[in-house]
Amino acid sequence: MTRVLLALLLAACSSEPEPPPPAELDASEAEAQAEAVAAQQGPETSTPEPVVGAEPVEIVLVWQGIGNLHRSFFSSADAVSLLSTGLAGRVEGPANVYVRHDNAEFVGSIRLQLRPDTLRIEVGSEGDAIALQDLTPLTAALASFRSHVASHFDFRVESFSVGLESFRGPHSCIFGVAGEHPPDGLLVSPCVVVDGKERCGEATSRGVRFDPDVAKTIRTCLDR
Repeated sequence: MTRVLLALLLAACSSEPEPPPPAELDASEAEAQAEAVAAQQGPETSTPEPVVGAEPVEIVLVWQGIGNLHRSFFSSADAVSLLSTGLAGRVEGPANVYVRHDNAEFVGSIRLQLRPDTLRIEVGSEGDAIALQDLTPLTAALASFRSHVASHFDFRVESFSVGLESFRGPHSCIFGVAGEHPPDGLLVSPCVVVDGKERCGEATSRGVRFDPDVAKTIRTCLDR
C-alpha cells in the first residue's frame, strides 16, 4: 500500500530517456562494499566543510516522474539554499540536479549531472586506482538535500538514492554511495555504472582500482 501511495503522489509523465539504473546489491554485498570504502579512507571521515568565500551555485532542478506536490517540496527555498551552499566552490553553475521517480519500479533518485567544465574539485588517480572518495563533498551535499526534504515534508523521500552522473561522448558513468540506510553520502561506492554496466573495483589506500579499460572511461567521465 505504501509503495502504491508513493507512486500516486509522485506520478507524472516523462518521455525523456533514462540511463540504466545500477544493479541492486543484497544487504551483505552492500555492507561489505561500505566497509571496504571505509577502510580506504580510514575512521576519520567527516562531513565536508563549506568552501569559505565561495559564491552559492545556481541550482536547476530537472524533473522526471515527479508530481507537482513533491516538486514544491524539493524546490523549497531552504532545501535549495542548503544544496547551493554545499556545492559552492565545488561545481561550476548552473548545477543540473535530476530528481527522478520510476513509477514502475517504485525507485527514486537525486543525481547531480557533471557536464563538461562543471567539476571544480580534482579527483586523484594513480595508475588504474581512482580516488572516488574525492567526490564526497558532492554526494554529501546531495544526501543533506534529500534528508532535509524528507524531514520537513515527506519522510519517504529518504529512500531516494543520491549520486552523480556524467556523459562524455559515447561514454556514461553513474557514481553512487554506500553505507547504512539512509546513506549520508560520505562513502562513495566502489561500484560505478559504466556505459550501462556495473563495474566494481578494489578499494586500496590509493583509491579504487579498476580494470584498465574501465579506469580509463571513468577518468574520461571525471574530466574537468
